[in-house]
Amino acid sequence: MKEQRVTYKYYLLGESVPIRVSFNENGHKFGAEVPGDTQGELLYKNMYLGRIEQSFEVDEISEDEFRKQCELVWGRRGSKAGLER
Repeated sequence: MKEQRVTYKYYLLGESVPIRVSFNENGHKFGAEVPGDTQGELLYKNMYLGRIEQSFEVDEISEDEFRKQCELVWGRRGSKAGLER
């Protein structure tokens, strides 16, 4: 069985919601993750796939900026640990 290669792009929605979008080896989107309530937790929330395409307030960002934005979200929620790789 061939192992599928997953790539990611990172977005910031409305200057406050960091989103990691997963792409398969054919370039098709198949998942979106956003910070959860627990530090280091990313939750699959595929509803954000449509929001990225429809919103005027979305910017593509780097992986480093994604991590920084996640830390800000977790910090607002009172978490103390770091994002797991």
